[in-house]
Amino acid sequence: MNVRNSEYRFSPLVIGLHWLTVLLIIAVYASMELRGLAPKGALRDAMKSLHYLLGLSVLVIVVIRIGVRIQAGVKPAIQPPMPRWQATLADVMHYALYSFMLAMPLLGWLTLSAAGKPIVLFGLPIPSLIGTDVALSPQLKCFHVAP
Repeated sequence: MNVRNSEYRFSPLVIGLHWLTVLLIIAVYASMELRGLAPKGALRDAMKSLHYLLGLSVLVIVVIRIGVRIQAGVKPAIQPPMPRWQATLADVMHYALYSFMLAMPLLGWLTLSAAGKPIVLFGLPIPSLIGTDVALSPQLKCFHVAP
């Protein structure tokens, strides 16, 4: 598959990863918001586990996206060119979105690690990032759910 962007268009891989990320983020958000509609029990717990799985998947895909973005080369030019202030603001927002897409899954992972909860990704146990600290877990969760 072609990784390099052309002068006029993003590569199919860059486009595909973009839309996969969008769908995963929607699914992560929906899995937690819709969880509240489920009665307490197996379905509600499954939706929470799905949220964890999808959130870690976002982290993996974003890391892959960053690697592909580096390999893809320059971005296709926008025609007609934007004013410099718009281009700068677009770049700042792009970096902010990437920061958000990395920070939110990491905060979730840290929250679960601090709570001492097991973390599983596609059936494989994932190591904790920090040791159990029940006092820290709610503080991390506060940052994770704040936006």
